[in-house]
Amino acid sequence: MLEKFKNKVELDLAVGFYDSGIDHADKGNFVQSIADFTKVIALNPSVPEAYYNRGIAYNKVGELTQAIEDFTKVIELNPNDPRAYCFRGSAYGEQGNLTWAMADFNKAIEVAPNSPIAYHNRAVMFYQLEEYDKAWGDVRKAEELRAKVNPKFIQMLKEATRK
Repeated sequence: MLEKFKNKVELDLAVGFYDSGIDHADKGNFVQSIADFTKVIALNPSVPEAYYNRGIAYNKVGELTQAIEDFTKVIELNPNDPRAYCFRGSAYGEQGNLTWAMADFNKAIEVAPNSPIAYHNRAVMFYQLEEYDKAWGDVRKAEELRAKVNPKFIQMLKEATRK
């Protein structure tokens, strides 16, 4: 990360704002967390972790468009980050754009085939699309990868499968 900053003072400032952003997010103060990560980005717009964490904070306050923009920036800076695809896919899903959500979950699995969260999230999308056999396949894969799948989701999937 050091090479991304012009000097040690700039790096120290960025680290301070970054740590503050994490601390505020941990305490549920997402508005301040967004402000802190925005300061990191202002110091250097090529730090993917700042966009990633700000995207999560935007998502927590319901600012899905901004979250999607931040996760898209993470993908531009690091196209092999499966977390960014998963979070952007979830935001698309919350907006009702299941096609784009599914594309992001598929891409997350492509770049990280052992990512249990990608399989779990794609299972939820398959459920919403009423493709229950595919949802079960992804649930099994997520569990095989040691993910703890939400028991309420399993129950909903069982009930939907019986219909």
